[in-house]
This record gives sequence, structure tokens and C-alpha cells, in this order.
Amino acid sequence: MTQLHYPDLQVCVLAAGKGKRMHSNLPKVLHKVLGRAMIDYILHTVESLTPKGIAVVTGHASEKVREHVGQPANLEWVIQDKQLGTGHAVKQCEKVIRDVRDVLIVCGDTPLLSAETLSNLVEGHRKANTDVTVLSAIPSNPFGYGRIVRDGHGQVSSIVEEKDASAEQQNISEVSSGIYCVRFEVLFDLLRAIGNTNAQSEYYLPDIVPLALEAGQSVEAVAMHDANEMFGVNDRIHLSQVEDLMQKRIIEDWQRRGVTIEKPETVRIEAGVSIGLDTTIQAGCYLIGSTQIGDECKVGPNAVLVDARLDDRVNVFAFSHIHGASVGSDTLIGPYARLRPGAALDEKVHIGNFVEIKNSVVAEGSKINHLSYIGDANIGSNCNIGAGTITCNYDGANKFETNIGNNVFVGSVTQLVAPVTVGNDATIGAGSTITRDVTAGGLTLSERSKTKYLPLWERPVKVKS
Repeated sequence: MTQLHYPDLQVCVLAAGKGKRMHSNLPKVLHKVLGRAMIDYILHTVESLTPKGIAVVTGHASEKVREHVGQPANLEWVIQDKQLGTGHAVKQCEKVIRDVRDVLIVCGDTPLLSAETLSNLVEGHRKANTDVTVLSAIPSNPFGYGRIVRDGHGQVSSIVEEKDASAEQQNISEVSSGIYCVRFEVLFDLLRAIGNTNAQSEYYLPDIVPLALEAGQSVEAVAMHDANEMFGVNDRIHLSQVEDLMQKRIIEDWQRRGVTIEKPETVRIEAGVSIGLDTTIQAGCYLIGSTQIGDECKVGPNAVLVDARLDDRVNVFAFSHIHGASVGSDTLIGPYARLRPGAALDEKVHIGNFVEIKNSVVAEGSKINHLSYIGDANIGSNCNIGAGTITCNYDGANKFETNIGNNVFVGSVTQLVAPVTVGNDATIGAGSTITRDVTAGGLTLSERSKTKYLPLWERPVKVKS
């Protein structure tokens, strides 16, 4: 799609509703779809139109919405103190909209809406030189949407909300998306003329349609190609349905861009994730947050990556969990490994089954293959950490660091009691408890590791006197 640029267009985003059916203390537009708040999607979409400005109407818990969004350069905040309907909400924008040709009105709870669809609406509106243009659709199930009523000549005559529609009108398949493009010169005169004699005693934005026709102004409807784009979230069932549609869109996009995704119906890939060329995502994987995966990686099955960074050709085996960690190229992880925040692995590292690493650096070529815990440590290159080894980094009050040099061999079931440093080329015997620094080179054994443990049948029998 070519770059869009509408310097004479103002966008108005309606985000003031509480969302009663969500049953939440969180404003509806802040509920997340695949890791991002709904309003983030809609703001990203309208920003891609490059309009003159964006006005966001907030009401319920407006401070939470503003704190989440921040203050982009071309965004104006508008408060709707009392939620008296969509028409009343748009009317509050009058004080911040100046010197534009048209106003595009969108809803903050429609995260599937695309910039291409909005551009088609604006272009259709301008090509027909219309005063009021509504974005319409023909969904498989029109329940809940305002029906577009046409006269005998096929011209739009009104938009009737579901709650106020007659039985005959409820059978109409063409519905309003709630998204409008209106000529600025007529918009606020129409809004001031809206009444509230309806089931909810609210000022409905769709009522500008019959008012415009009465005033001799032109009204058109431009149909969207994919009715799913207008899906508005009103409850948590809708939220999960929108998430399913968004997930399908994201997965198909990655597949088109050279990523193999096995059993895509079992995979979760959030909106902030990036994946490199020729990478394979296996069944049951969860890729969450800002996770970045390089080229030619293999992830899964049933691996969970949260805010993780993987360089090229990393192989993450089954059921591994990587959270807030970075992994160098050509590294092997798992199965059943856990990398916690602050773990940083260099190239060609091997992390095996039931190994946990937290806030530690592991240099190139080192191996920690079995049943170990490494916390608050720096491990040099080409080290071998034996099975069952742990860094004892916490004394109950403070955490301390373990430093291990290059080419170190640590025998199985070793405890490194921090703070402690192990020099280059050192060898630590199996079963050792290291409480003091280990000098470079040579073999180091603790007293415990030198104790001979005899089986019961070889031990001397104590005789009572």
C-alpha cells in the first residue's frame, strides 16, 4: 500500500465508554488483544493516514487512558464528562478541530480496522463530494449493529440502532460500522441538531444522517471489503473473538514473510513479536511481548518466549521457557530449560534439560547441560558445568556474584557459595562445596568431596557398652 497523506483530515477517536459489559475497573479501550491495548491498534492505524490531527475523546477513567497513550505530537485529548452518547462525544471535539476539509470519526474498540479501509472511505467520500459518508458492511450476523435503511431509490435514508429498530428493520443485512467521514463545514451544525428521544435518552451520532437529508445534504455509504474489520468489542466474549481474528491475521502475515508455523491453531504470537526468515515455530508455542527471533531458528514445541531475544540459528527444544533473556547464535536451549530475566548467552552455548539461569552471562561455547541453577554469575568461554551444580547466590539477606573464568571444568553436584571467583583453566571435583576463591589451573577439591562414603553394609557396627 502506498504512503497515505491527508493533511486536511482530522481524526476523532471515540474512547470514552466504560464498557459495562466488560465487568472491569479497566477502561474498555485498554483491554489487550494479543498483548496490545485496543486503543494502540486504532491509534497506529489512524496515524498511518498522516492526518492533520487526532482528537481522542475520553471519559471513564480518562487518566488511565492518557497515561497509557502518552502525548504524541499531533494528538489532542478531549474529555466527555458525562457519557451521553456518540453524537455528544463527537460534539466535544469542536473546540480542537480547525481548518480541515473532513472529519473522520472512528471507534476506539475496533482494533481490526485497517488503514486501507479508512483510506477507501475517505477517497470514496471525496470522490462523490458527499457531506456525510458512513462505512458500511454486510456481516454474517448483523445483531448489535445499527441498520442502514435505504429508500426506494437505494439512497441512505437513516441509520437505526439495534435497540430502536423494528422487527422489519432488524432483518436488514447492511449495517453501519459506526465510522463516518463528514465534511467539517456541516458536522457540528448537524451535531447540535441531534435530539435524545430514544430508548437510552442519548445523542446518537447516526442521527446526523436523517438530519443531513432533511437539510438537503448528501449522504452515502461506502462498503468495506472485510466485515470483520468493524468488529467492536463490548464484552470479554467479543474480546476473545477479536483476538482469534487478529491472531489468524498475524500468523498468515508471518507465513507470507517466510516463517514456518506448524499447527497454527495451537500457536500464540503477539503483535509486538518479530520473527526472522526460515524460522520454524512448532505446535503449542507462545511468543509474547517484544520477543525477537532471528533467522533459521527452531522454537518448540510448547516453548514459551516472553520479551526474549534470539539471534540466528538458535534451537529451543520442547517446553523451555525464556523470559527477558538474550540468546546468541547457534545456541541450543532445553528441553525443559528456563532462562529468567537478565540471562545473556553468547554464541554456541548449550543449556540442557532442567537448567535454570537468572541474571547471568554465559560466554561462547560453554555448556550447562543438566539439572543446574546458575544465578548472578559470569561464566567464561568453553566451560563445562556438571550436572546438579548450583551457585549459592543468596544468604537470606543479600545476593552475591559468582565469577568463573575461561576453560573451567566444574564437576557434578558442586555448590559455589558466592561471593566466589574461579580462575581460568581450573578443575573442580565432583561433589565439592566451594566457599573460597579457586586459583587458575590445577584441581580443586573441597573436604566434603574427599570424604569416602561407605554403603551401610560396609560401615563398622557400633556396639553398646
